[in-house]
Amino acid sequence: MNKKNIARISLTSFSLLLLASCAQVSQPEICSSDITPIHAIQGASFESPLLGQQETTRGIVTAKWQNSDQLGGFFIVSHEDDQDNNSLTSEGLFIQHQQNVPELKQGDLVYLTGTVEESNNLTQLNDIAHVAVCDSGYAVKPTPLTLPVETLGNFEALEGMPVSIAQNLIINGHYQLLRHGQFDVAHERLFTPTQHVQPGAEAQAQATANALARLVIDDNLAPNPKAPAQPIQTITATNTVRSGDKLAPIQGILSNFRDSYRLQPTSTVEVIHSNPRPAAPESPATNTVRVAAFNVLNYFNGEGKNKQFPTERGAKTQAEFQRQHAKIVAALSQLNADIIGLLELENDGYDKHSAIVELTNALSQVTGQPWRFIQAASGRFGTDDITNGLIYRSDKVTPQGDPLTITQAPFGERSRLPLIQRFSPQNTVENLVVAVNHFKSKGGCPKDSSNPNANQNDGQACWNEARVQSANLLADFMDNHNDLKRFPLRVLMGDFNAYAQEDPIQTLLKRGYYNRIDAFNPYAYSYVYDAQAGSLDHLLVSSQLTARVVNQAIWSINADEPTLLQYNNAEINEQWYAPLPYRASDHDPVFADIQF
Repeated sequence: MNKKNIARISLTSFSLLLLASCAQVSQPEICSSDITPIHAIQGASFESPLLGQQETTRGIVTAKWQNSDQLGGFFIVSHEDDQDNNSLTSEGLFIQHQQNVPELKQGDLVYLTGTVEESNNLTQLNDIAHVAVCDSGYAVKPTPLTLPVETLGNFEALEGMPVSIAQNLIINGHYQLLRHGQFDVAHERLFTPTQHVQPGAEAQAQATANALARLVIDDNLAPNPKAPAQPIQTITATNTVRSGDKLAPIQGILSNFRDSYRLQPTSTVEVIHSNPRPAAPESPATNTVRVAAFNVLNYFNGEGKNKQFPTERGAKTQAEFQRQHAKIVAALSQLNADIIGLLELENDGYDKHSAIVELTNALSQVTGQPWRFIQAASGRFGTDDITNGLIYRSDKVTPQGDPLTITQAPFGERSRLPLIQRFSPQNTVENLVVAVNHFKSKGGCPKDSSNPNANQNDGQACWNEARVQSANLLADFMDNHNDLKRFPLRVLMGDFNAYAQEDPIQTLLKRGYYNRIDAFNPYAYSYVYDAQAGSLDHLLVSSQLTARVVNQAIWSINADEPTLLQYNNAEINEQWYAPLPYRASDHDPVFADIQF
């Protein structure tokens, strides 16, 4: 027999007495079979050395989720006598088995014969030929697990084993909460690498560190469950679970799915609400102008005067749109801004049935304030389905001159046409130039690796070259246009689809612009992707404005909220919807108060 590993697994002495008496009672023949211990099936690497072989093993049942809507099997852990002294080999194993299984309970000692397989990188026994409960009453002490781990091999060495986590882990993301009942945790808040470190080697190192800090909390269910499991059963429109909230200490079985290590909880998942929803920002002082940028998540109000749905993007029905509309208006009205740049607005012109007209009119009605919009073209602004918009309070600022844009590629082809407008705040002769931007996204990468816009694996994803070109063209235009070059008070804002340390933003900083969010909250973020926070949305000011920005912030109403609270999921659960600003979009609005 192999040496014991009492440090990792301990069994009660009562259980050993039961095993000693096993030979005195009638037992299935398999109970006296020679076995291949679990650690030999697992091996010391990421893949079993016994793939495809039929093996007989034994283990103590630690958890079972055998129903067809669950994981379809159960987990076992090595009997104490079968363990080795190798910290690189796991003593746990998943048994994929649903049919003709004896009634199992935690603590049963089972012998079984099956075929060794790797299913989505999880080592397991499939095609079970024989299984029998040969003893019962064992107690297994879970192995402590602390994040971050030193290597992914530390996760692999615990695959299939019961573990306990004493830390108050931080929820980092919950994009898969609705579809798969999963959310991501870590020992701290994780940031997209290029939010804080340089692209290239530094970003790659940070990405590796993030991977060693992450763990998925699963729901013990099969993919795409009909009803989400805990903790999301308790979520309502007014009782949310946000990224930044904490978990109480938890126990479970460490599992694996395509090298994404996850915990199948065996204890209650308890959320500690440590990141409450922020209140609306207070109105700016009378001698300041608040400028803001907000991605409104494909705000499409239907086709034509009859508002036909579905449209190219956004809401699929009139009812969906009304829910979206109410949330967007709530967010815009409570932002208390004077000038707002809008991204992902339906590009359907400026007549009375258009998206920007409906939104502007609704905002005026709700706030009682005179909101107006900038008409950037005689019809559609650009050729894309979505466009940039600009709305303002006419009692606070007055447009000066005609709206301007840049049509030179990659604007119009990749990046949306920027919308540039000069304003004069009330009671001043100064002019403020505002440019609303939406640079090319990181999706739809070129397949040709030699293309400069292909993913360079430096942390910036693809189309970085197009975004850098857009940044340079924008800065050139602001400096050289006959009208604009006379007005040094400038704001560049919008969805740049680039994190703070990436080339496009750094290009604009080198061209004389400043990101004052660093002075007020250097850890602010507007977006959460892949359970990592960062800012794709920025508000940059010219050097002449830096000292006049008295406040700059991000209103964290969206990125930390679960996607299931979006308007389009209300039909799944009506309690998930309320006409509140929270999860009105997937991006948070960014704003700055500028003194005049």
